[in-house]
Amino acid sequence: MNKYYYTEPYRRSLTCTVTGVNHTDKATEVVTDSTIFYPESGGQPGDRGTLGPYRVLDTRKGDDGRSVLILPPSTPVKEGENLELVLDWDHRYFFMVMHAAQHLLSGLLYYMFGIGTVAVHQGEDYLTIETDKEQIPQQTVDELVLAANARIRENHRILYHEMSHSDAEALGLRRSIKVEGDVRIVEIEDVDRIACGGVHVASTGEIGLIYSLGHEQIRGHVRLYFNCGQNALESLLKEDKVIRSLNRTFSCHTDELEDKVVALSAGLTDAKARLQSANKALARFEISSAADADGICVITASEGADLQSYAQAVPEFEDLAMLVLCPDNGRTKWLVALKGKYEKLDFNVLIRPLLARIDAKGGGRSPVFQGVANCSDATGLQEFCRQFKETVLR
Repeated sequence: MNKYYYTEPYRRSLTCTVTGVNHTDKATEVVTDSTIFYPESGGQPGDRGTLGPYRVLDTRKGDDGRSVLILPPSTPVKEGENLELVLDWDHRYFFMVMHAAQHLLSGLLYYMFGIGTVAVHQGEDYLTIETDKEQIPQQTVDELVLAANARIRENHRILYHEMSHSDAEALGLRRSIKVEGDVRIVEIEDVDRIACGGVHVASTGEIGLIYSLGHEQIRGHVRLYFNCGQNALESLLKEDKVIRSLNRTFSCHTDELEDKVVALSAGLTDAKARLQSANKALARFEISSAADADGICVITASEGADLQSYAQAVPEFEDLAMLVLCPDNGRTKWLVALKGKYEKLDFNVLIRPLLARIDAKGGGRSPVFQGVANCSDATGLQEFCRQFKETVLR
């Protein structure tokens, strides 16, 4: 098979001959005598496009190393047909850019900071590089992005070299060679050399822009997230739009935004704490007003009420057998508290069977239990309240 995706990576169409067809329940698998379609490998997705009038959904590598076109099941393609392959060029070029960006970033990580690449993923939305480090300072990420974009502006050529395995090993590459036999080396001039079977753009200038989306620790390794090319530009434009909107909202310059947001967050935290305290005080008052001399009370809260406020107020009562019901979008949230002398009641034996009558689920730990009932019928809920009182008075 002639693999034009290596010799002519920018070629978008090719007339070929179908040399093999295999029909399965899930797909029609087609092999041609020559191809421009790159098969999924090394983290780079397979190409898609068309084969004559037929849609190519994906391209995978066969056991013999040939590209296998993946078409919908029962596609009536026949062996011996001469058909034109046409790439979904936007899809191919997107990943050529991303793959080149990954090499650039991984090379700079290694040679500038001594950080190795363990795994990579090239996705529709972003690029990830999993490193061999447990921690990477933000300053290192910032320096990496600045260095990568400097290499983009310098427009270094990206070259390919075929050589023997021994010659490739002698280059002292940053990563061990995983294939046997002859090796394909991808070189970013003056930046990086690595064994790779993917397809890339011809120079770093075509990457356009690399933009960090952040990083996190995964399985003891730091995973870095990036956007590149058109995606990176679109991310910057979206963030710029948000920043400009915040500038207008807070009537401040960008360099003042962080202080404004920190102050707002602190204010919201304080307001939330004060609201929780007020809700708890209100719940305590409501419980005190509703409880009878035996400490039994049934409360119907308004829709949207915070049941946690009632739960937080429970420890302030010596003896309490409380049921709180709260409407919730056609259902009913419930809370049961059994405190003091009522803690001897077995919730699972006495109360849970009652809950089943209103199709309620939930649980908890003494003295508070809560959940949701698939019932909003007023008559049914009133009967449930009556039975609750009878149960705790036995």
